[in-house]
Amino acid sequence: MGKPQDLPAGREQMQIGVGLALVSYVMAVAVPFGVERAFLQAFVDLACTGVAIWIALGIVGHTARFEQAFGGLCGASTFINLAALPLFALRPDSTDSVMVTSTVADFVLLVWGLSLMAHVIRHTFEVRMFVSVVMSVAFFIVLSAVVASLWPAPVLSTDREKVSSTPVMHELALSATPQVAQSEAARGLLGTGGRML
Repeated sequence: MGKPQDLPAGREQMQIGVGLALVSYVMAVAVPFGVERAFLQAFVDLACTGVAIWIALGIVGHTARFEQAFGGLCGASTFINLAALPLFALRPDSTDSVMVTSTVADFVLLVWGLSLMAHVIRHTFEVRMFVSVVMSVAFFIVLSAVVASLWPAPVLSTDREKVSSTPVMHELALSATPQVAQSEAARGLLGTGGRML
C-alpha cells in the first residue's frame, strides 16, 4: 500500500527487488517450462518492464524516480510470484471443476498484478487512477504479445480436436506472468504478475 517514493533511495533496494522478482519468477515458471526457459522469460519480462519505466520517466523528466519505482514494482511482484508458485506447481490436469477453480485463481492473480502496477504508475507518474489502470492493461497486452511471439504456444492435438494453449502473462510482477503447462485434457489460464510483475 506504500508509495514507491517511500522506499529508500539508491540502487540497493532496487537490486534486492529485481533479484527477488527474478528468483521467484523462475521458481514459478520452471515447473511447467523448465529452468532455462523460465530464466529467459523472467529476464525478458523484467528487462522490458525496466526499459518501459525508464523511457516513460525520461519523457516526463523524472528519471531520478527509476530506482524506487522499478525496485518497488519488482518487490511487489515477488509476492505475486510466490502466491502463484503453489498454484502452478500443484495444478492437476483433470476435471472441469478443477479447471474452473484454476481459472478463477489465475484471474485473481492477474487482477492483483495489474492493480499493483497501476498503483506504482499512479504514484510514480502522478496520474489519476483511471489513467494508471489503462496504462497497466496496455503494458500487459504488449508484454504478453512479446512473450507469446518469443515462445509461441504449442498446438496440441487429441483424437477429437486440436487444442491450442492460451498464453496469458502473470507480472506483473507483475511482471509478467508466465504461461501454464497444457495437457490434452485441459487448458489453464494463467494471470503477473505481471508478471509478472
